[in-house]
Amino acid sequence: MKIKLIILAIFVIFLSACQDCNAKKTYNSGHLKRLLRTKKCPKCDLSGADLRNADLAGADLREAELSAAKLDGANLSNADLIGAELRWRDDVGDKGKMGIAEIGDFSCNVTYEATLIGVNLQGAKLAGVNLSYLDLSGANLAGADLREVNLRATGLEKANLERANLERANLKNARLRRANLRNANLADSNLISTYLADADLTEANLNGTNLSNARLLGTKFERAKLKNSKLSDAYLLETNLKDADLQGADLRDSTLKRAYLMRANLQKIQYDSKTIWTDTYYNEQTIFPSGFDENIKKQMRLLKKN
Repeated sequence: MKIKLIILAIFVIFLSACQDCNAKKTYNSGHLKRLLRTKKCPKCDLSGADLRNADLAGADLREAELSAAKLDGANLSNADLIGAELRWRDDVGDKGKMGIAEIGDFSCNVTYEATLIGVNLQGAKLAGVNLSYLDLSGANLAGADLREVNLRATGLEKANLERANLERANLKNARLRRANLRNANLADSNLISTYLADADLTEANLNGTNLSNARLLGTKFERAKLKNSKLSDAYLLETNLKDADLQGADLRDSTLKRAYLMRANLQKIQYDSKTIWTDTYYNEQTIFPSGFDENIKKQMRLLKKN
C-alpha cells in the first residue's frame, strides 16, 4: 500500500512539474492587453502570445517573458528588450536517475523559442539577451545594441545588421549568409565557425575578433578593421579584403589550421611585422597589394592547379 502511495505521489509531482513547464508557453491575457494598449509591459508574461506583425515600436519589454511568443514580422524598432527571455529550456530534471531523493526534480524535456523571422528590431536594446539557436532570417537589426548577446548558431541569413553594436557577442556557428554588417562593431566577438558567405562587412570593426574556421566565401571586408584578429583555418575564397587593416592579424598554420586566400582580393590591405602569414594558402588568382613583400610569400603556400 505504501509503495502504491509513493508511486502515486511521484506521478502527481511529475504532472505538476509538467504543468509548470506548460505554463511557460501560456501568456497572461491582462499583460497582453496592457502591452497592446500602452506598449509598456516590463516583466510581463507574454510567452506564447501571438504578436505577429504587431506594431510594438519603442515598447518597454524589459525582463519580459517572451519564450514561445510569435513575433514574426513585428515592429520592435527602438524597443527595450534588455533582460527579456526569448528562449527557455527545461534542463533541470532528474536526468534519468529516478531516485527517491529526486522527487520534485523532474524534467519536462522541452524548449520554447520565440519566432522572429522578418522582425524589425532596428535600434532595439538587446544587450546580453540570449538569442541562441533562434531564426532571425531577414530581420532588421540595424543600429541595434547587441553587446555581449548570445547568438550562437542563430539564423541571420539576409539580416540587416548595419551599424549594429555586436561587441563581445557570441556568434559561434551563426549563419549570416548575405547578411548586411556594414559599419557594424564586432570587436572582440566570437565568430568561430561562423558562416558569412556573401556577407557585407564593409568598414566593419573586427579588431580582436576570432574568425577561426569561419567560412568567408565571397565575403566583403573592404576597409574593414581586422587588427589582431584570428583567421587561422578560415576559408577566404573570393573574399574581398581591399583596404582592410590586418595589422597583427594571425593567418598562420597552427595545429594544422590554415587560412585559405584563394582568389582573395588583398589590394591596399594594411599589415605589419606582427601579421602572421606562415603556411597561409593562396593561388594564382589571389590579388596581392602592390609591393607585397616577397619574403612573406616564401612563408606562404601556393596552391597550383593539377
